[in-house]
Formats: sequence, C-alpha cells, structure tokens
Amino acid sequence: MSKTREYDAGTNQSKQRERLLLWLSGCLVFPILGLAYWIGQRYLPAGILLSGLAVVLAPLPALIYFRRDCRRLLARAAASDEEVVQLKLQLDTVRYRTSRLREELQAADRQARLSHQLTLLGQFTAGFMHEFNNPLAIVAGRIEVLLEERKEDRAICADLEQMLKETQYMTSIASTLLQALRRERGGEVFDASVPQKSLEDALEAQRPSASSRGVKLLLEASEVPRVDVPEHVVGEVVRGLLSNAVEALKERANATVWVRLEPYRTAGARVVVKVEDNGPGVPDSIRGHLFEPFVSQSTGRERLGLGLFLAASLLDMYDGRIRYEPRDGGGASFVVELPPARFTRGQPYHWFAGGKTE
Repeated sequence: MSKTREYDAGTNQSKQRERLLLWLSGCLVFPILGLAYWIGQRYLPAGILLSGLAVVLAPLPALIYFRRDCRRLLARAAASDEEVVQLKLQLDTVRYRTSRLREELQAADRQARLSHQLTLLGQFTAGFMHEFNNPLAIVAGRIEVLLEERKEDRAICADLEQMLKETQYMTSIASTLLQALRRERGGEVFDASVPQKSLEDALEAQRPSASSRGVKLLLEASEVPRVDVPEHVVGEVVRGLLSNAVEALKERANATVWVRLEPYRTAGARVVVKVEDNGPGVPDSIRGHLFEPFVSQSTGRERLGLGLFLAASLLDMYDGRIRYEPRDGGGASFVVELPPARFTRGQPYHWFAGGKTE
C-alpha cells in the first residue's frame, strides 16, 4: 500500500513539472508575435508569415504533452488489464482450490462416517459370530449323530449329508467373514480348491430360489487349474453374485443367469469366472461405488449393500479381484479373477509347462 502511495506522489510531481514546462513553452509564442508585429510594420508579408508560424507553433507543446500523456494512460490501461487478468486467474485458482478442499473435506467426512459404521459393524459381527457358532456347532454335531443312527436309510442320509455340508459351509464362511470386514488377510492353511466344484455347489444352493422366480441358471465350465483360494470363499462370492442376479431378474421374461468358467490358455494367468445376466444392468450413477459398503441398487430395506463389498474384501484377502462390466446385448457381467495354485498334488506343474500329464 505504501509503494502505491509513493508511486502516486511521484506521478503527481511529474505532472506538475510537465504542466509548468507546457506553460513556459506556450509563452515562447509571444516573442514571435512581437517580432512579427515589428517586422510587419516594415514588411507586411514577412509579418504575416511570422504570425502564421506563431499560430501554428502555439498548440505544438500541448499536442506533444497530450500525446505523451495519452501513451502513458494507454500503458497504464494495458498494465491494469494485465493485472485484472492475473487477478482473475488467481481468483479462479482460489475457487478451484476451494472446491477441491471442499470435496476432500466431504470425502474425508464420508470416510470417517464409513469407518465408524464399519467399526460398529465389526463389533456387532464379532459378537454375532460368537453366538452364531455355538448353536451351529451343536446342529452340526447332532446331524453327524443322526447320520450314524440312520445310516441304513439312504434317502434320509442324503438329506442329512446335504444339511451337514451346508452347516460346515456356514461355519467356514463365518470364520472368514470377520476377517473380511476388518480387511485382514487370511492366515489359515487350506488346500487349493477346484473352481468348477465351487460353482456347481453355488448353483445348486441357489437353484430353488431361482426356479421359484422363473430364472434359469446355466453353467458353462472349462477345464482350469486349482485356485489358491478356499473353496468356501469362492462359493460365497459366486452365491452372492447369483443372489443379486436373481433379485435383479425377478418378473422379467426369459430371465437367465450364466456362470462361465473361462478357458485357461496362458500358464500363470488368473482363472476367470463370469456371472452374467440379461437384466437391467447397473446404473451409471453407482458403478464407481459398487464395491463400497452400504451401496445397494435395491430400493427396499432387505439389503444393506454389503454383498459386493464383502465379496471384494474376501477376494482381496487371497489376492483375488472382482470387477463389473456391461454385458454385450444388455445386462450385467461380474468378472472374478482367482490366482491359480502352483504345484499342488491335485494339479502339478503341467499347467505351467504348457501341456497335460498322461
């Protein structure tokens, strides 16, 4: 501010000096007029010529002064315009940074609330799992006793074996669910699983619900190696995707869900499972947040929006991936990538040497 005042004071002093010089230069016309009058008395044409010269020279200092003043004003106007442009750029930068900070603040606030919700959910799940596992273990033990007692009745034994299998599956998935919510990598020891078996079990579990809603479930499986993911995790992920697909296809004509186990062509590549349907697909508005918690396409309260989040969390524990892509011809397609198991007893090195053992 002080520099501006000093500049203005210097400018005023310079203008005062220029005005004084302008008046002094203008006074030089009077001697020329006096000389013209004196000469005109003796030789009239010369007097007239000097008088005309005086008239012509009279406004010259003023013109020079105003020309310089005009240039100075134009320079100041150009400098002011440039300063205005710079200020606008700075203002736009401030607005952009303010907008970014506001967005980051809102994102941080959403993340804080989400972390709080997940913390509460983890605490609730821990208590629920503790209470859930005890009666589940009792049910599994009782089914095993019934299998021994009714081993002569094959029909009943088949139902009991299916019930025991589902009970064991519930026990297995319950043991990893809490780890998934806490984003902890699984540390348990497990055998490499056969993807096709997990897909078949998941389809069988979902088939009654799909049939009641008029939805066809189709399996297209190719030969692939075992995967380095527990069988119950693969099954849980596929079951969740099937459940979502069946829910999206309710009351639609020719409703179909395809579960495809892609051909395995490159040694060391991931095993790919696709769950596709010919439903409405996923709206653009939530595609970027599909695998975040509490994001659901359902309008009712029966779904919390945790299914895809848990699927992604479970797969992340075992170096797996899941993504969404629109299906050709309409519908949704979820792609699950599973890491292959190397050098297992069931699938030895030949999967990674380009051929099959005899």
